[in-house]
Amino acid sequence: MSILSQLNFVAIAVSAVAYFALGAIYFNPKVMGTKWMEGHKLSAPTEEDKKGMGKMMGITFVYGLISCIGIGCLIQIIQPATILLGVKIGLLGAVFSSVSLAMSYMYTKKSFQLVVLDSGYHILGLVIASVIQTAWL
Repeated sequence: MSILSQLNFVAIAVSAVAYFALGAIYFNPKVMGTKWMEGHKLSAPTEEDKKGMGKMMGITFVYGLISCIGIGCLIQIIQPATILLGVKIGLLGAVFSSVSLAMSYMYTKKSFQLVVLDSGYHILGLVIASVIQTAWL
C-alpha cells in the first residue's frame, strides 16, 4: 500500500492552516515582524508590493501544505504513540529546514540572529503540524 494512500488529508489540511496562521501571528510587527523586516533590510510594503501579496500568501500556504504532507509521511512511517513523539517528529523536520536555511544564509551573509528568527517560525510550525497529525492517529 502506498504511503500517500495512508495519509490523513483532513489532519494535513488542518495542520497546514495552523502552520499558515502561525505565520500571521509570528510575523506580526508586535511579535517578530519588525525584527524580521529589519534583519532582511525590508521596508513597509508599498501599494505596488501589496498587489502581489495574495499570490504570495497562496504560494506560502501551498509550501506549508507540502511540508505538512512530508510530516504526514513521517508520522505514517513512525506511528508515534504519544504527543511527545509527535513533537520529536516535528523537531526532526525542523532540523532539516533550519540547517538548510542556515547554510543558505551563511553564503548570503545574513546574521545568525536572522537564521534563528526565520528558523523559529518553521520549527514551531512543523512541531504544531506534527502534534496535530499525531493527535489524529
